[in-house]
Amino acid sequence: MIDLRDSRLVFALLLLLVGISVLIFTANYDGISVGSYFSNAISNTHKNAIANADVDQRPAQISPDSPLGRKCLRPGVINCFGFDDAAALYYNWPTGTACDEALRGKTNYKFGNGRQGQGNTVAVVQNGECIFPEIDTAMAHSGTGSLRITIPSHSYADSGGHFTEVFRRNRDGDPDGTYIGPGSVYGNVLYFQFYERFDENFLSSVFQCAGGGCGGWKQVIWYGNPPNGRSSSSLEVTINNGWQRGVPQMYGQAGRDYYGIQDVRGCTYKSDAKTGSDYPEPLCIRYKANRWMEFTGGIEISGESNQPASRVQLWIDGEPAIDYNHAKIDWSGSSG
Repeated sequence: MIDLRDSRLVFALLLLLVGISVLIFTANYDGISVGSYFSNAISNTHKNAIANADVDQRPAQISPDSPLGRKCLRPGVINCFGFDDAAALYYNWPTGTACDEALRGKTNYKFGNGRQGQGNTVAVVQNGECIFPEIDTAMAHSGTGSLRITIPSHSYADSGGHFTEVFRRNRDGDPDGTYIGPGSVYGNVLYFQFYERFDENFLSSVFQCAGGGCGGWKQVIWYGNPPNGRSSSSLEVTINNGWQRGVPQMYGQAGRDYYGIQDVRGCTYKSDAKTGSDYPEPLCIRYKANRWMEFTGGIEISGESNQPASRVQLWIDGEPAIDYNHAKIDWSGSSG
């Protein structure tokens, strides 16, 4: 673990909430190198989905001849996750629930703020049924599978469970202290790339929230270093479908640090907008159904803690979407 009193920044946790296929890379201030990759798809059915059938089995190595494998061999890579092998999913679930039966025979791995133990895949109970991310061998961006998260109707937040990982673990499966930021051997810039596929039903649903409007579902969150930090905190960068506009957006610090819509393209907030269709293409880049979308971005940590001096960028299918250079990253308190 890092002595957080001395470390400048951290981004050691990656939380996938809705569904993704991802690549992440880290870099020094002056250069770019590659980081970690995820692959994930969303669907309505459990066909061809595989839960972790053998928790003692070691996940298969990513082939060095595959597109992902070649990226993983580049200098500066922190980690790679291929989502081809169910053995790479280490489940955690609430005991005394339907998940005890659904995941019978599996190990219920530790999963806490300190992230001691291998747990990385969280199951939840929705409408009395155990719901959890699974490997889908029928859908892949590359390789032989993807991580699928199914969103049931009439469900609450964290609808389909989630996958979350630290950047690196030691041989015992615990976080090894790897972080990214000023003072890190990996530099102060985190780059990422991921591929995500949504089905039509998911994108066309207008989700309702009890007690008021919905802020929109989240795709991916980067947040603080174990044992500190929460996915909603002052050290957080999130991609989401803001207010269900159908347009990928980003924000920090639980929404208090607002990065705009896709302002760099001229796709800005409209006070008179009635629906998401008021943010049309080509000015805005919208989510698209039944195809893999590529999301590439960077988080450059600059200046002092919690000052508006860091830069967050996002490209979608190679097109610039977000470039915000006043982001706040607070690594001085309990979030860091």
